[in-house]
Amino acid sequence: MADLIIKGGKVIDGTGNPSVTTDVVIEDRHIELVGDASKFDAAIEWDATGKVVCPGFIDIHSHSDFSLIADRRNESAIRQGITTLVTGNCGHGPAPAPNHNLAKRNTIGFSESWGAKFTWNTFTDYIDVLLSGGLSANVAPLIPHGTVRLAVMGHCSKKPTTKEIEEMKSLVQEGMTAGAIGISTGLEYSPGIYATETELVSISRVAAKYGGIYASHIRNRADTFDCAVNEALSICRQGCLPGQLSHLAPRPYAPNGMFDRVLDIVSNARQNENLQIGIDTFPDIWGPGTVAGLLPEWVYEGLHEEVMKHLESVETIEKVRKHFNDSENYLLRLAGLDQFFITSSIAHLELIGKNLVDIGNSFACDPIEGIFRLLRANGTDFYNVILRHIFATQEELDQLLLDPFCSVESDGVVSAIDGPLKNFTMNRSSYGYTIRFIKEYALERKMFSLEEAVRKMTSLPADSSGLSKRGRLAQSMAADVVVLNLKDLKDNTTDASPKAYPSGVELVVVNGKVALDQGNRTTALSGCLATSY
Repeated sequence: MADLIIKGGKVIDGTGNPSVTTDVVIEDRHIELVGDASKFDAAIEWDATGKVVCPGFIDIHSHSDFSLIADRRNESAIRQGITTLVTGNCGHGPAPAPNHNLAKRNTIGFSESWGAKFTWNTFTDYIDVLLSGGLSANVAPLIPHGTVRLAVMGHCSKKPTTKEIEEMKSLVQEGMTAGAIGISTGLEYSPGIYATETELVSISRVAAKYGGIYASHIRNRADTFDCAVNEALSICRQGCLPGQLSHLAPRPYAPNGMFDRVLDIVSNARQNENLQIGIDTFPDIWGPGTVAGLLPEWVYEGLHEEVMKHLESVETIEKVRKHFNDSENYLLRLAGLDQFFITSSIAHLELIGKNLVDIGNSFACDPIEGIFRLLRANGTDFYNVILRHIFATQEELDQLLLDPFCSVESDGVVSAIDGPLKNFTMNRSSYGYTIRFIKEYALERKMFSLEEAVRKMTSLPADSSGLSKRGRLAQSMAADVVVLNLKDLKDNTTDASPKAYPSGVELVVVNGKVALDQGNRTTALSGCLATSY
């Protein structure tokens, strides 16, 4: 007897093929059949007549490394049909952590206030903690280069010695054997900005031995966008591993014609060199960032006590004023401070939604001093004071999304409207990007067929991540399944109010177990390492 039969739905298999009205049979965590199930009996039969049945969505760019642990319901993922999250992106993440303070600082989505214990030292320890308490969603972790570099060198701008390179390679090897799917870099952030191509090739070769990928927040997406892409391709070429270029939209101030050149460079690498290169983006012209990222790196580098001294120093504030007035900072070049809006601050919930000019006024000071006061008030959570900023023009975002190799992702975190995460928001995509993409870009704007929209969130990110058993509805694949009611489909978030679950997600199945049924959460914690089966 089968565990579950989903009957009579419009089945979209995730490959881009046309839909077929048929049944899906699930047994022992896998898909037993996509086809006529009349000869099967099942413990549960679910009538999907008039509904869309598709693979569970795969978020190829998530920062949920810690929030998955803080609330194991993984609410904002499950409720938008995400069954697998690729974590550890942009060189950020909580492991390896021989120095807990440095690892915490390099983890987007970490807060002492959530009550979840940070107890691990190695990547293996972290995976054990992640899985031992159960998860609603699957996880496919990347090893964050920034955290590896901090573990070996601390906050240091120099080139690593041969010994330090070997130590970094050893940490990557340990992480790959623990179940990581590759490594990630964040080359606009400290400490990733200090890494040379040679350093990155050395550690990439270790990940390659285990079939890993190289995912990169590249060094620049404006004036030297093409050089940054060429560097990433060179690392993949020398490291002998597939690449994933993260949120690849150009900065709005990128030179005219630069984006076309970049897309041609990537396409030529695929066609002429057979390099496996994926790209991705979230479907929003607004993007997330850290408020600390507006400051010079030296202000927030180091141990917590050192950072707090900088944030409390009048002298530091005066030095930083020059940085704001004449800066090459990649965020400050986007707009004036009135165009940066706070989306998360544990210490000052009342300031969420306000721009940095308004926040300065709230503190009765100028915006620059206001930034320092806001970060200082958040204490150990200072790096997780989050803002939203202009990410891309709609025209160039559309151009990126239309690329057949572009996966759609959140660049967000798993959160919830209640529980320990209720006061943490990174962006609206954290709650509804999958439904927004289908509704807005496929059904309303008709940029994509429904089948293609699903492919961009299922088999494409699965293939780009090396997840061979996920992202498709086919016999023997992992039973991650979503049922959608297109009549009710709606992303209920807005930029100003990003915390809302979507409508129209009627059933979510993770590894054969029902996690969500008609809006009701079950107690199932059936998530696992996405490479497991």
